[in-house]
Formats: sequence, structure tokens, C-alpha cells
Amino acid sequence: RRSKHGIVTAGWNDFTWGAGSVVSNTPASKDGGLHSIVLKVDNEMAKGYATPGQFCQLRTSEDGKPAFIAIASPPDADGTTFELLVKRQEGTAGEICDMAGGDTIQMSPPMGPGFDMNKAPADQFPDTLLFATGSGISPIRALIKSGALAGRNVTLYYGTAAPSYTAFIDEFKEWEAAGVTVEHVQSQVGGPPTYVQDAIDTKDMDGAKTCAVLVGQKEMTTAVIEALEGAGVAKE
Repeated sequence: RRSKHGIVTAGWNDFTWGAGSVVSNTPASKDGGLHSIVLKVDNEMAKGYATPGQFCQLRTSEDGKPAFIAIASPPDADGTTFELLVKRQEGTAGEICDMAGGDTIQMSPPMGPGFDMNKAPADQFPDTLLFATGSGISPIRALIKSGALAGRNVTLYYGTAAPSYTAFIDEFKEWEAAGVTVEHVQSQVGGPPTYVQDAIDTKDMDGAKTCAVLVGQKEMTTAVIEALEGAGVAKE
């Protein structure tokens, strides 16, 4: 029997620009290519973030090209900040990585439906697989810290090149204490498996009781979805 809802994805919608201010900007990986940026947001913005997996569009000027950045902190309707994980690259993302405390940034409200785990209830789909590569760990981290995975058997496959390129590596023990088995797959360290899609083992998987959340490179997500569907996990 195939599951009705197996693979959860996020989307996006129309928006009106608002503003946030930078509270802090610190390196999120030892190589300096990833930045953890905390933004102060207003109450309306905070209330708009209801589900892990949502994201904001950000720009540093009115004529700037927006960058799509997932929220790395869990939803908190009474909160005043969002934490973002930003990968340094040319364009807006690089400009954001150069911002300092007190700087103002234009941002959309939280967008997209996020990871609606109610579509795969824990009592029907107790086995939950999380897949992420690089900065794609950001919304997965929000999901883990939100408590939405309580009562599930959770395994995270997180692919990076090496520890120095890995965000939130200091939180792995915390995640495991919360019941998440962390499989850190490193493409430049040790032997096989070297990529996330190589690490997954579907031999003993019960597809009818399994759901998955994927964020990352297309090559990885395509290969993992193919493997999951072959094991009986249906695509949403």
C-alpha cells in the first residue's frame, strides 16, 4: 500500500515589502562562507511565520534583486527576531553577508506554506527522513527546533563538503538528544558514501509508514525522490 502523502515541499506567494534591522551577523561555518544573521522584526512579521520551511525575500535597496532566504529559527508568534542562514555569493546574498548590526534591510513577510507535517501525521507515518545539502539545512533546522517532529523516528541526512563548510555542526548533539539521528555525509572526507543520495538505504524501508522532507541541490533531491518512490513513498 502506498502512502497518500510522503514528500513535503515549500512554496511561495505574493507579498508586500516590509523592513527588518540587523541584530547580529556572525560566521556560521569555519570557512566563513555561511553567515548566521539575526534580524529584528515587528510583531506582524513574527506572527506571519507559522510553519517551519517558510522563507522571506530580502533586498538591500529598492532596486536590488531580491534573495530568497529560508528562516532558520523556529516559529514564535511572540518573538521579535528571525535567524537566517545566508551563503556568501555574488549579488544580494553577498551584500547581506556584509551587513552590520543596526543596518536596515527590506524584506517580505514569511512566504510559502512551509513543511506542513499534518499532511503526514506521526501516527500514520512515524518514520521521518530529512535531507539537506549546504545551506539547505536552514529550514530543516527550524523544523527540528520547532518540536513538530515529536513522536517520530527521525533521521537527518546532511551533506556538506567537510566540517569547515558545515553550518550548525555544534548543534548536532542537541538534535540527537531531541531524538534526531544525524547522518553527516561529507563529500571531501573519508570514503563512500560521499553524497546524500548515496547514503540512503531503502532496503528495509516501509514506504507506507515513511515521509520525507528535502531541501538542497536538484541532483540530490531528484535522486532521493526516485529512491523513495521506489521504496513505496508517494510524492505529494
